Amino acid sequence: MLVEKAWAACDVSSGSVDIAECFAPAKTFTSLGHLVGVLSQNFILIGGIIFFVLVFIAGFGMIQGAGSEDSKQMEKGKMMFTYAIIGFAIIFGAYWIVQIVNMITNGALGGIFQ
Repeated sequence: MLVEKAWAACDVSSGSVDIAECFAPAKTFTSLGHLVGVLSQNFILIGGIIFFVLVFIAGFGMIQGAGSEDSKQMEKGKMMFTYAIIGFAIIFGAYWIVQIVNMITNGALGGIFQ
């Protein structure tokens, strides 16, 4: 089996629960900042792949519209390209905002992107 079984059998008699004892993957994330860092890197990767696909589809649509002299298809391709660029700029800007905040706080957020 690829996924380790997780049983809902934590000892709560002490009044607090250490999630790392009950859920093994929680041991790898030492802080909230580390978890956010891992998730952010994956969002950036997925966003880059989506950006590449959208630019490819938009370019194909513009070429197809220009070849068939269909101005609506060409405009649709241009708008898709514009939206892809705007979306990528938002993702890229968010990445750098997190980097700058981490640098200003000297990594006090728990090691985002480390």
